[in-house]
Amino acid sequence: MAVTSTSAVTALGTNLIVDFDADNAEENNVTGNSSGTIFLIQIDNTANSSTGAYVRIRDDSSADNTNNTTGVPTWIFYAAPGATARYVMPFGTEYSAGVSLWCTTGNAANNDDPPANAVVVKLIAS
Repeated sequence: MAVTSTSAVTALGTNLIVDFDADNAEENNVTGNSSGTIFLIQIDNTANSSTGAYVRIRDDSSADNTNNTTGVPTWIFYAAPGATARYVMPFGTEYSAGVSLWCTTGNAANNDDPPANAVVVKLIAS
């Protein structure tokens, strides 16, 4: 698992979560909290020049991307091939059960195709 969590980041969010190698393997409950708010998501897909990256986040303490129920993401965020995307939510987006995430190269609901190279995902949350 290549995920780190740092607490007391800014006045906006108290946790910085970094997944240095986001892929189709679920990273469960990355915030360590059962509820809170997501303020920023950054997706660095510069290592994949020919495929986009779809970061899937499920409001749940665990996820199974191959399951039709527990593998359905609550939110999907996209980074174009060879690019970095940032999604800022000034008032935050609340979650109520935990934050589990994974990354794929397709946008279909249960797509589980992994990116060829590392995708770095950063979240600021509380």
